[in-house]
Amino acid sequence: MKKKAAYSIAGTELGTAKEARAKRVMESEIGRWRCITDDETHLIVIEHQHRVIPMPGEQARHYPGARRFALSTGDDVRYIDATSFEIIATGEILRRID
Repeated sequence: MKKKAAYSIAGTELGTAKEARAKRVMESEIGRWRCITDDETHLIVIEHQHRVIPMPGEQARHYPGARRFALSTGDDVRYIDATSFEIIATGEILRRID
């Protein structure tokens, strides 16, 4: 039986290469927009993007990852166009006001 390679950072065991990559991914906030609903409720939509944290000794590089949108409350939001979003759970449309 072939033994799986183990990876570690500063003495912390990360497991296999796939597990190590998964533990090195974080989300960064890259955008924030004030929006309004049809009933004039004001909400904040935040755009997040995944990024990989380089392992010690690796060259620092930026590889843009997947993006997602969510309300400041954590509810998922769908991008429609440059001025519109949709709250996925309710189907409610949000319009940018800034």
